[in-house]
Amino acid sequence: MNYFFRKLPLSIKLMLVGVTPILFFIYLSEQLYNEKKQRVKIISDYIEHIHESGNVASLISELENERKYSYEYALKKDAYGNVVIQRPRTDAIIKVLENSKDPSIANFVQYTFLNKLAGIRNTLDTAPHYPADAVMQYYTNAIFRLNTLNTVSSVSNIYFKPINQDLVAQRKLFEMITFLGIIRTNIYNALYTRKNMTPTLLSTVGTYEVFKTYEVEFLLKASPSSVKRFNEEKENTELKSTIKYIDTLFKTFIFDSTYTANEWWTISSKGRSVLKNQQLDLWLKSESGMKMIYQKEMKSRNKTLFLLLAAIILVITFVVFTIRVISEMLRELKVGAEKISMGGTGLWFKNMPNDVMGSLSDSILKIDKNNVALAEAANAIGHGDFDVAVQPRSSEDLLGNSILKMKNDLHTFTMEKDKVQQETLELMNRKDDFLSIASHELKTPVTSLKAYTQLLQMEGVEGMDDRSEMMLAKMEAQVDKLSSLITNLLDTSKLQNGKLAYNQNTFQLNDLLVEIVEETQNITSSHEIIVRTNTPMQVFADRERIGQVMSNFLTNAIKYCPDSSTIIVDLKNMERVAVCSVKDFGIGIRRDQHEKIFERFHRVSGTNLHTYPGLGLGLFIAKEIIERHDGKIWIESEEGKGTTFYFSLPVTEGQNI
Repeated sequence: MNYFFRKLPLSIKLMLVGVTPILFFIYLSEQLYNEKKQRVKIISDYIEHIHESGNVASLISELENERKYSYEYALKKDAYGNVVIQRPRTDAIIKVLENSKDPSIANFVQYTFLNKLAGIRNTLDTAPHYPADAVMQYYTNAIFRLNTLNTVSSVSNIYFKPINQDLVAQRKLFEMITFLGIIRTNIYNALYTRKNMTPTLLSTVGTYEVFKTYEVEFLLKASPSSVKRFNEEKENTELKSTIKYIDTLFKTFIFDSTYTANEWWTISSKGRSVLKNQQLDLWLKSESGMKMIYQKEMKSRNKTLFLLLAAIILVITFVVFTIRVISEMLRELKVGAEKISMGGTGLWFKNMPNDVMGSLSDSILKIDKNNVALAEAANAIGHGDFDVAVQPRSSEDLLGNSILKMKNDLHTFTMEKDKVQQETLELMNRKDDFLSIASHELKTPVTSLKAYTQLLQMEGVEGMDDRSEMMLAKMEAQVDKLSSLITNLLDTSKLQNGKLAYNQNTFQLNDLLVEIVEETQNITSSHEIIVRTNTPMQVFADRERIGQVMSNFLTNAIKYCPDSSTIIVDLKNMERVAVCSVKDFGIGIRRDQHEKIFERFHRVSGTNLHTYPGLGLGLFIAKEIIERHDGKIWIESEEGKGTTFYFSLPVTEGQNI
């Protein structure tokens, strides 16, 4: 070997000396390049996974909207348009995810309950009595299962360390948003239906506790700036009202009158949006950081390639590098221009030269700055800030001039709307005041008229003929009817003002039922009132008001069943709850009026407005009385086959309410 090497020419030796380390360097460079290439591939795949996780979050949001609209439609059979509009939005996100190449969500429809979505929708559209609770449960299960697919949290690789904290924080916020969505939906369900309110809270305790643990975990693991923002928004936005109301509910397990169902949905939506906005900002920040890492690795890979080529031929590498740098700058300018064309903002170009490309980058950044200013102005106007300055760039600036016109028009419209709302509120108050005053003023003369009528009947008994007696009897009946109408108006006024008094005592409900039935039977000869079951039971309530409810049920039964002479009254004790029912076989009530029947001034229509006289206040007052006694009131009716009115009261041993 030594002899052979000695015999080689010097040029060959030098070449071997030069080529050998070069070949070794090329081999090492190739290995390093492959490692860089693999790392870039891992980062690229993770960025794609982040994108798909964002789509999963969007699908969860759309399913939450569809759940709300579908539940309301199943419960009330109205507002079907909201369901129709929402479904394509949900389907669009599902289609995007189905086309994804991310293996972590492959065939996700088959194991996230979404394969049953079409069947649920079809059943909801065709089945007249599809349970609203079943609709709610299906969508909640699907949302909860989809939440498990959003697995972007942290990355153990040291190269991702700058974004780990934000990835963890946004994941905890996402979990909080998901569990908050379940909690607020259950609360909305309870407020909306007014049924099973305490059991609903009890079944949601676990979800609430998990939500609080995620909040604690977020505060421990998030960056100081994220924690500061969370605490500030928790104290200064609708998130404060949302969490405070939830904490109070799960502390006391008692629903108060703070919010109606719709008011709760509105305030909790805003509170949830606060969390969602912070989560989205952290998401975008993490994604931006990941892209920067990706770009860094791309540069490192390309640099390795550059060194490999430079080891072979420096000049060619230099030319390739120069072309590559120029291409990168042009590509950055192209990406920036495309981002602006898609409505994006927040552009930034690095290391631009002081030449044509530098001037072009400055122009693009100026466009971006103007777009941001106009977007911020439009956002402020949308939130009611009409003092914000809007400066169109020129007379040809269509967007700027349109926003300026929108600001002026919206300001004018808002002022007019506020004026109309104030005038409407004043009219409503004056109307209620008029009803209250008129009822009080009419009560005195009607009472006097009643007394004089009775006096005439007592003084003229001996010398009065049958015709006069009949006229006085009819006069007394009409006075009683007028007195009843005025009493209803007075009770309604007191209910509106919260001044209706209750004198509660312990009494036998069955005795009161017999008393009311006998009184009603004495004044009607055309109907037979049958007491089917008269179970003895004791309640603690206002005896006169409960009698008023029973009398109202019987009067309605007589009024609306002119062609049927039988009315059935029933009283049962069902698990410490007294249930009283009055069944007639009259005209019945259409299903779309079952909820409206208990509204103020609502009346069942006949052939004309006066077919069934009255003000439509009796059932309204009855509902208020029963609910004030912690009871329930409802009807079962089929048009043409009659109606059954029910009310229930707790069987007590003298507890006050």
